[in-house]
Amino acid sequence: MGRPDRRVSARTDGRWWTLSGVEVLDVMTTVEQLLRRGRIVHIGTDAQKSSKRMEFVTVICALNPGKGGRVFYTRRFDRKDQTLFEKLSLETWFSLELALRMNEEFDLPAEQKQVWVHVDANPDTRYDSSDYVKQLAGMVAGSGFPVLVKPDAWCASHVADFAVKNKHRRVL
Repeated sequence: MGRPDRRVSARTDGRWWTLSGVEVLDVMTTVEQLLRRGRIVHIGTDAQKSSKRMEFVTVICALNPGKGGRVFYTRRFDRKDQTLFEKLSLETWFSLELALRMNEEFDLPAEQKQVWVHVDANPDTRYDSSDYVKQLAGMVAGSGFPVLVKPDAWCASHVADFAVKNKHRRVL
């Protein structure tokens, strides 16, 4: 499938943030250092439509098994009138594009490049996204990355969803 066959015009300013609102000036160096320390990286993207546009949030979750982890996210915006397939394709492409960039830029041995890509589609035929699971997961797997789909795609379906809905900014 490769890159989605439409203008990938989603605007982004390239800024990355933690969930606590701290800007991360060099997310790639930060993630590379975390991978060097044995962290496992998961990448996922979710989108939400507003009255004016579609907002995509891509998250990087760097896990320290048994001890928590760190979350970084970035936002980008695109036109709101998209089909489900276009939206899911862009979500998957944004995650995969980041994983490919990490794979290219990080000077790490293969065993330290532990990057998983999460696809926000459900194989359960009760959901419309089930029509696209094989194609989207195949795009990721064909690029050489382990892939998780719903219900196991927690990075896209929970963490990115949490950030795209600004739940981390709500005051109790």
